[in-house]
Amino acid sequence: MVSLELSEGISETIDILNHMDKNYIDKIPRKFIEFLNNNKSNNYIVDLDHSKKINEMNLKEETKDILATIYMNYWCDPQQKANYINLIKQNENKFQEELRKKYNPDDIFKKSKQTQKMIQDNQSDEVINNNVAVLKYKESIFKKFIKKIKNIFHIN
Repeated sequence: MVSLELSEGISETIDILNHMDKNYIDKIPRKFIEFLNNNKSNNYIVDLDHSKKINEMNLKEETKDILATIYMNYWCDPQQKANYINLIKQNENKFQEELRKKYNPDDIFKKSKQTQKMIQDNQSDEVINNNVAVLKYKESIFKKFIKKIKNIFHIN
């Protein structure tokens, strides 16, 4: 059983394949077509504008993944497949590099050390620049009343 998102993506994929030339469909194995038909969503209504190019359509990520798999495995010649795999690897490397830059533990600790130093510097500047005002503590009437009662009964 596949997830709801995947079954909806399969439905979109089938709709796209139904609007393609027969020679592309013939390159896809029957078992794979059967898998798609058996796992498509029966409740999802596909509303794609086929007058647009595929990259202009508002497709689900699952649909894009399935179409990419079909393209790589069944429609590409060996040279195109090698180029496509290289492109995927390059994109993955860029993505991983961005993640490394964003979540590098060394940089995170450096930033936190820099932040701590800035906080300490700011605190020391505040201590030097602030004039301390002395406030006289005034006891509330309620506390005075409780204190008098305790004194009357000699309770600490």
